[in-house]
Amino acid sequence: MKNVWLIISLLAGMVACDAPEVGGITTSWPISSYNFGGMQGMPVQEQVALLRSSGYDGLILRVATPENFEELPQFLDETDQHADFTVHAAFVRYNFEESLRRERWIEVVDQIAHRNMQLWVIFGKKEAGYDDEFIEEKLREINDYALARGVEVILYPHSSTYYESVEEAAPMVQKIGSSNLKTALHLYHEVRAGNGHRIHEVIRGTLGLLGAVTLAGTDSVADYSSPLARDTSTIKPIGLGTFDVRAFLDTLQQYDYEGVLGVMNFSIKASPAEYLPHSRKLIKSYTSSDK
Repeated sequence: MKNVWLIISLLAGMVACDAPEVGGITTSWPISSYNFGGMQGMPVQEQVALLRSSGYDGLILRVATPENFEELPQFLDETDQHADFTVHAAFVRYNFEESLRRERWIEVVDQIAHRNMQLWVIFGKKEAGYDDEFIEEKLREINDYALARGVEVILYPHSSTYYESVEEAAPMVQKIGSSNLKTALHLYHEVRAGNGHRIHEVIRGTLGLLGAVTLAGTDSVADYSSPLARDTSTIKPIGLGTFDVRAFLDTLQQYDYEGVLGVMNFSIKASPAEYLPHSRKLIKSYTSSDK
């Protein structure tokens, strides 16, 4: 009997040692990357190979130019070859002044239908004659079309557009009230909107509506002295910038965010072969139980 209790005690000790500490919960978020930052000129196969070797689980693709449309099926075909890698999302921009091109989302939905992918939609800069009523009607149309084809829709807040922050976008998502429609939180756009110092509050208030989260290394306050300064001050490789990215990820874990975690790399000048694996390793270290 004494031996039995000894074995039980040893097993209990092993379980206790493996249990993560509070504030150090190991996450299983799929980690994705935009294919910017030096990758956009690379062949599709090389982009996928680099991201897979760097530890990423998928891609986020912009579908805007004719070249983007041509590459989308190539990305889908290439990622179909790998069970451990996928295209998590394709994003489009609905620019009000583009009366024909703004409906390109239809073709994108048709291509990604029933592939467990998201369609991210950015409504462009504000224009006279386009108001909340128009947005609601169009977003309902997009969501209904996508829902019938097995595609989840994400309303994408973006600086200098109709919705610049997740708190601006969330009420429309809530009003439409479809389980297929959510919004996204982009750390760098929240910093640009002046929400960096209250990101905990932003996450807490919108969590039930979040379908995607993206981040980058960023300064705590955006530099608006020029468009270039705005971008470079808020989009850096993970590990650079004055904003506490570890605390941001801790908050997501605290509120049990479930979904893709995307890494933004727009206009990063460093070599993707260097910053991509380094950023991925830092995210893993930030979310590991071994803190």
